[in-house]
Amino acid sequence: MKKSLAIKLKLLYIYIMTMTQKTFSSLDFNDHGNNPNAVQARLNLTDSLEISVVSMKEKEAQFGSVYGNLLAGTYEVAVFNNNNMIPLTPFDDVRGWQTEDDINELLNNLQGDFSAQFIANLYITRDEERADLGLTNHS
Repeated sequence: MKKSLAIKLKLLYIYIMTMTQKTFSSLDFNDHGNNPNAVQARLNLTDSLEISVVSMKEKEAQFGSVYGNLLAGTYEVAVFNNNNMIPLTPFDDVRGWQTEDDINELLNNLQGDFSAQFIANLYITRDEERADLGLTNHS
């Protein structure tokens, strides 16, 4: 009987987490504030954590465009912690050409039980990769 209750509570917890966890479908895209040929969605995940997802509306523009194409279903993603960008790759703060599935995976990592460790690992990876090249982490 106790085992059955524990299973039911675990299933309830999983259900609640999936109902409250934000996904790509939670994003509300509007015209980009600085690029008339792009769209942007910003979404607060916590009081201090926010994701920004942008994409070009039709085709990639010239220099200064974003790394995503709405027609191709790709997006550029940035994450902010207390308004500071989190390094999503070892050499850039953004991830370009991300699909809906890629963004859902990132959102899952940012909202899961191990989100703090996930974010810490992004910084560790950046620091290690830059150190291997003899680069400082402050530039």
